[in-house]
Amino acid sequence: MSHDPTIGGNGSSDEGIFTQQFEKDLRFFQLLLLLINKSCPIKNVDLTWTRLGLADLASGPRQPTGTTQALEDACSRLLRCEQTNPNPRYCQIVGEQGGELRCSISDREAEQRAGRTVQTEVYVCNAGLVDIVVPIISDGRHIGSLHSGQVHTAAPRHSGFVKIQRKLPGGTGIDFKKLESAYNAVPVVSEEDIRQTVGILEMFAAYLATAWKRLQDAVEAQQRRLRDAHLERKELAHILLDGDPADAGRLRELSRSAGFTSYPNRVLVVRLLQEDEGGSASSLDLAFARIQCLVEELCTHLDNVMVANLRWRGMRVFFVDAGPGDSKAYSLAQRILQSLAERSDTRVRIGIGRAKSEWRRAAESYQEARAALAELGSTLVFYKRPHGATPALLSRLESVCQELEARRLRAARLGIQSIPMLANRHLGEGPGNLTAHRRFMLSALESIVETIEKLGCDPVASAALRSDAFERLELASTLIELQESWMNHAERAVDELGLIYSGRHEKLIERARSLVDRRMERGDRAMPITLSELAALIGVSAGHLSRTFRRVTGSTFERYLMEKRVERAQRLLLDPVSRVSDVAERCDFCNPAYFARVFRKLSGCSPTEYSKNPIHARSRAIQDQPMALRAQTQLYEG
Repeated sequence: MSHDPTIGGNGSSDEGIFTQQFEKDLRFFQLLLLLINKSCPIKNVDLTWTRLGLADLASGPRQPTGTTQALEDACSRLLRCEQTNPNPRYCQIVGEQGGELRCSISDREAEQRAGRTVQTEVYVCNAGLVDIVVPIISDGRHIGSLHSGQVHTAAPRHSGFVKIQRKLPGGTGIDFKKLESAYNAVPVVSEEDIRQTVGILEMFAAYLATAWKRLQDAVEAQQRRLRDAHLERKELAHILLDGDPADAGRLRELSRSAGFTSYPNRVLVVRLLQEDEGGSASSLDLAFARIQCLVEELCTHLDNVMVANLRWRGMRVFFVDAGPGDSKAYSLAQRILQSLAERSDTRVRIGIGRAKSEWRRAAESYQEARAALAELGSTLVFYKRPHGATPALLSRLESVCQELEARRLRAARLGIQSIPMLANRHLGEGPGNLTAHRRFMLSALESIVETIEKLGCDPVASAALRSDAFERLELASTLIELQESWMNHAERAVDELGLIYSGRHEKLIERARSLVDRRMERGDRAMPITLSELAALIGVSAGHLSRTFRRVTGSTFERYLMEKRVERAQRLLLDPVSRVSDVAERCDFCNPAYFARVFRKLSGCSPTEYSKNPIHARSRAIQDQPMALRAQTQLYEG
């Protein structure tokens, strides 16, 4: 499965990688250069990029690809090219000792002009030779240039060399006789040769621009796919940690997309050691981003493994562990530790939760992994059930959960307040007992949060409560601080449950019904109608709205929506000019046949019968009500 270690990375770095990849595909260009070198009077051609990473035309490294490099390739021997440097000896001497007369200065100026004007430049360089620069333009952007020339268009004369000689700096030790001899040895070409060379280079510049754009589009499409995969992994992680059965269909789709052959059932958490040592926020963010890239890169090549980082600090690694024991989890954790040790100096600790029997309990495995990290010392920690929890402590915790289930919130609060004192009695009150208390408190809080979730608490709220609680409990440095934090978060859990019992959910369902009714009354297709659309508009999750609807009304949202559609269809069918197909479309049924089937099961007659004689159809439906109710039950439960 694919992972993206550089999501949201530096754009300049991406461009440098892109350019390097593009240059790997220039073998065809080298073959063309070899053919030019073999058969044309103008032999030397170079390609330079105007941007490469953070380098640009005005500054930074310039990395040409050209005839000189092509002659070093094995293809040059196959084409029987002369293994001679195409750069004239004259240009080499001027380039090394020419000072302000160096060709590179005039070449760069000509390249800048060509980029601005988008026109080929044929010019005389500072050293007196005719040069050519052809800009490569992609999407209006000057991405590179083709350079050629270094020739005479007329036989060289001594007077011409004297003018060049006067511009050369003194005291450089140049042998002017040898320099003039090299000047006279520069190839002489015709104006027609220049025009033909320009034509060839312009055609190839257009080819390079097209190839660049095609590769750029492919890279952008790949980046979009990687971003989409990154978001899908985050969505999958949220579903796993929420454990909402309503998301089972989406979970199946996302798991398949992420490359899982079965649902993830175990979680491993990677935590920076600097967090325990009190590192600064900026240094922690940088270190975390670094190890995230490395861990994702490692897990890319592993089957049934997925990395996700959600809002709270700590990297989650979800994986499938169906084998006996902890060997697979241990092997994965060791590979992560080894990879980070080889490629980074950032130190981490890894907590591993237990393998679960089903995906809905993946959140438990995650919390167990975090609880394991609460124990100090070892780099790799497996979660273990709290050994210090005596039967008396476990019995008191069980009674608290039972009071919550029975809606006796006051009794549950009293039980919560008594647990720290009972823990002191059975686990000890000294500083050396802090780890045992922390282990028990983490496990106890997880039991309470699981209980309120089963009773209908919003998974988003419980997930936030759980995350904040575990972070606070892990950071507590004294027994008093640990116990106070535990009681605060346990009572917050009771408060969340109290909101359910105080009528807040009835108001939520009332608003959802109002929105559906408004849509039905107005026939306004812009109004939300699906469960997810309603949930987004109200500000809750779709799973929470679905569960709350069933608990408050005793029916599913889908059934309520279908009944409202049929009610509206009945009103529309009273119009004698209404056609069944039009009514089906106006009431959001996918086709008339499905509409007729649902209508008959809910109304006891067909849409046509109802439109012809609604009074008779209603009376017959009342007589056949038991049968209709049985059909209705089959419709929604089958």
